[in-house]
Amino acid sequence: MGQEPIRAAVAGARGKMGRLVVETLRARARDGIAYVGGLVRHGTAPREAEYADVERLLADARPHVLVDFTHYPASKSIALACIASGVRPVIGTSGYGAEDVAELRAACQAARIGAVFAPNFALGAVLMMKFAEEAAKHYAHVEIVEMHEAGKKDAPSGTALATAQRLSGVHAFERAPTALTRLAGARGAEAGGIGIHSLRLPGVVSRQEVMFGGDGEMLTIRHESYSRESFLRGVLVAVRAAALLTAFVDGLETLL
Repeated sequence: MGQEPIRAAVAGARGKMGRLVVETLRARARDGIAYVGGLVRHGTAPREAEYADVERLLADARPHVLVDFTHYPASKSIALACIASGVRPVIGTSGYGAEDVAELRAACQAARIGAVFAPNFALGAVLMMKFAEEAAKHYAHVEIVEMHEAGKKDAPSGTALATAQRLSGVHAFERAPTALTRLAGARGAEAGGIGIHSLRLPGVVSRQEVMFGGDGEMLTIRHESYSRESFLRGVLVAVRAAALLTAFVDGLETLL
């Protein structure tokens, strides 16, 4: 792309995370990134540099990269529209399933452009998953406890599911049986022998613990985000990388 600034747009520009990303991108005007427009919900009166239609945004603002913090399944439609138009999406929306990710990967391959799909943009969360994957080699029992704000629409979180997927790729895990379950759901969900527990409380941003149990010991790997600013550094990493990507990237780790 030479010396041309990376033209970046944001979907979900008036959301809690979207507003922060817009502010951050605007602050990078002299640092190789140019904020060119935001996508807002249909029925919302667009302000300056805002659009209520993704096709209009792509045509008028001509972004190289679009950062998406909307909601699934609208997020998937936005991402596919971007890929079809030659715009690289950076997706921070949760709720995607394995088939959805596979569809995005195939679309990128067909269009010969890249995209970034990240369950979490906090660098500490990326390291948490990496450390947990290493620890998994040495333990047979593990439980994941994740906590998010009360308004989060999906459970488990994308980070918890991504963590479980990575751990299950190491080996199969065992889960202690319960002879008597007094309340349904008391043991949480389960994925490949990995227990997953989702807490939703007001006043929380995000927190996840990966707890490994062994003979006479427990190892806990925990990450907490105290504010949404913790995600911004990772977003900038993804925007800069996405502008040059020619393939789909699942997770932020490979870009660090």
